[in-house]
Amino acid sequence: MTRWARDGTLIAPRQLAKAWGQDLHTLQAAVRRGDLFEVWVDEIPYCSALFVGLGVEATAKVCQALGGMTASEKLVFLMREHGALSGQTVIQALSTGTPMARIEELASDNAAGF
Repeated sequence: MTRWARDGTLIAPRQLAKAWGQDLHTLQAAVRRGDLFEVWVDEIPYCSALFVGLGVEATAKVCQALGGMTASEKLVFLMREHGALSGQTVIQALSTGTPMARIEELASDNAAGF
């Protein structure tokens, strides 16, 4: 994960807040609610850069559906290609018209498996 923190796969919460037009306190509240998750690397919090393109509402829906998975498991879910999404990542599937309900269902199914 250290590499991801350096290569831009993970970004600082402040960067995400700025990209979403929000303040850091709003992001921290979203983390507490489970609408967002942070991955900690060397005692520093990071967010997935994928959240920028996913947007506030979609991020919250997916994160809520992932429930009790660890932050690392959630990150892997977002980054990997899923057979149930025709070999696409979550972001790719959403950009090609896959309904959010299908993503939420897949996320819930994956969360139940952990």
